[in-house]
Amino acid sequence: MFSRSKQKKKARKALKDSNLQKALERASSHHFEKFDKTKKQIPWDEYKEKAIAIREDCIKRLPELIQRFSDEAKKAGANIYQASTPTEALTLIEKILNDKKAKLIVKSKSMVSEEIRLNSFLEKKGYKVVETDLGEWIVQLAKERPSHMTAPALHKTKEEVAELLSRHLQKNVPSDPKEIAKLAREELKKFFIEADIGISGANLAVAESGTLVIVSNEGNARLVTSLPPIHIAIITTEKFVETLEQATTLIKTLIFASSGNKLTAYVSFITGPSRTTDIEKELVIGVHGPQEVHIIILDNGRLEISRDKNLDKILYCLKCGGCMLVCPVFQALGGHVYGGPVYSGGIGILLTAMTRSIKESAHLVDFCADCKKCEEFCPVGIPTGELLLYLKSKKGPKLWEKTLSNLFRNKSLSETGARLISILQKFWQKDGYLKKLPFSWAKGKSLPAFNIKKTKPTEENKGAKIFFFEGCLAKFFFPEIRESVFSSLSHLGFDVVYPSDQVCCGAPSLHLGHKKDVQKIALKNIKSFEREDPDFILTICPTGNSMLKKTYPNLVPESSCWSERIFDFTEFIVKKGYLPKTEISTKKKDIFYHYPCHYLNDLKLREEPKKLLSAVGFNPKEEDEPFTCCGFCGVFSLKNPEVSAHLWKKKSQKISKSNLSLFATDCPGCLFQLRANLKNEGDSFKVFHTAELFAKKVTQINFKT
Repeated sequence: MFSRSKQKKKARKALKDSNLQKALERASSHHFEKFDKTKKQIPWDEYKEKAIAIREDCIKRLPELIQRFSDEAKKAGANIYQASTPTEALTLIEKILNDKKAKLIVKSKSMVSEEIRLNSFLEKKGYKVVETDLGEWIVQLAKERPSHMTAPALHKTKEEVAELLSRHLQKNVPSDPKEIAKLAREELKKFFIEADIGISGANLAVAESGTLVIVSNEGNARLVTSLPPIHIAIITTEKFVETLEQATTLIKTLIFASSGNKLTAYVSFITGPSRTTDIEKELVIGVHGPQEVHIIILDNGRLEISRDKNLDKILYCLKCGGCMLVCPVFQALGGHVYGGPVYSGGIGILLTAMTRSIKESAHLVDFCADCKKCEEFCPVGIPTGELLLYLKSKKGPKLWEKTLSNLFRNKSLSETGARLISILQKFWQKDGYLKKLPFSWAKGKSLPAFNIKKTKPTEENKGAKIFFFEGCLAKFFFPEIRESVFSSLSHLGFDVVYPSDQVCCGAPSLHLGHKKDVQKIALKNIKSFEREDPDFILTICPTGNSMLKKTYPNLVPESSCWSERIFDFTEFIVKKGYLPKTEISTKKKDIFYHYPCHYLNDLKLREEPKKLLSAVGFNPKEEDEPFTCCGFCGVFSLKNPEVSAHLWKKKSQKISKSNLSLFATDCPGCLFQLRANLKNEGDSFKVFHTAELFAKKVTQINFKT
């Protein structure tokens, strides 16, 4: 089991590894370019909708589908074995190899073989094992494990691969991917012909026909499953579907998510061993393909998970690996650091919990920034961030996490602490910013100082009643946002209430793993909603909005009655039609708009801030896609300051490229991060919450940053 401290050391090393950073940047960029281009040509949302429905249906019926598959596969001449654990699977494979007196085994890419540590097991028994997928061959020669589910050598640059092969083959190998692929073809083809047994995984298994479905691009999977006289396939219990039509839908979805292609070069449907009836229609088994097919169905905790309504969506995973290529943390650390001992990325942590234990995976959860990019991308709708937080809550908070969570939960305690700090900070703050602090999470930043002001709605109106839910960061650091919201809503005729009994939204406690505190917080805020009975509840923080609208109903089901009344401030102004009319002749000022991760990926808001900014006299400019995370991420930046700084570095490059000095965002956390980092760049940078800019336009209020 990996310790948290050991993983943090690996993380620091990964961040300093220039070759790794280069490889990760190249891979994620190439994937995005291909994916984005092809996405415009296919009904991607329709693919996802159908894929989710198929996974939901099939995961509920796994025992039935496995039995039907087994019956049909036996009719087709395959041998079927059931293995509950990796040890059982290895024993079955060894017996087949011994019975067939095998010596040389060729393999196609198979993550389940990594899960059971097949290669090391067979090599210790004296068998020669050759990986034939190019990426797998590279990591095998390097004596490493795959860093990605579909691109095993993603962590290596082409220059590193060339150097590795040059050493192994004792000849000069150019760092040209085409030449490397050509060389691999020449080196590996003899093994296909000489192999005694071919071992593969499978992407899906079709119950109605007993068919294995294998997707590949290189052609090696076809050779592994057809040239050797014996084919052994290892498949896990979550990969079963009922029909070929379902399999086709999932394959199209998997391939596009994985590679950005509409289809791979090869999609194999294997139903039993090779056969012919060309001579008098008499069936003969074993012609050009294998004479025997052995299918090992491995469970390793999956069927138990399928009955757990809190975790069953882990089994939806198609192992496309696309979620990792959009994940900012994976792009920073790679799969050898961010993920489990076999499967990489956030989904890899979940798969570790399933195949090993929650205890072994829980300490890895802290690397997740909970930006929701993986959830937005996932072709089968896995709520990876939510599931990781569930694992965190199952493990429970450490003592310091409990203490910090209690601070957020206890309103009087947090306010007293904030007032005390605001007094003490006078000795080390200037112009609203703190001087350099000796903490790792403050390195390179000029942190905004505490700014505690008590402000109430300016006047009572007879319009609709709005409950303003502020959130902690705005409350203690940015009261100007609150003042702007009050002024704007009052100007528009709303009756704004700002109850003194509202508390933190609970997001910090949730990410600290203290679910009980989150529930207590939710009950306090819900009680305040019930007493005020507002027409609308407005937030100025996307994370707070998501907590109220999505998390609370999961913890307190009766709170779902408030969900339709909850709006983000910018969303409310735009969707309810309160934008001011802008004269066509008005010259608009360019402004860089930073999308908060939760704003885009959780609340699904993209056009609203641009419409608001345009209406109040600005010309909003977006960075080139893919949009980058600023690195704040709440509790994440406290626990992983080096990773947070790395994410900011990527964001700052986009900012520099824009040549703009005026910025807007819709999240107090992002506002904090932008101001803290840009302050060091000079006083010319100005950063606002969009609510401030709206207020300035509609009420002509002057305010300072």
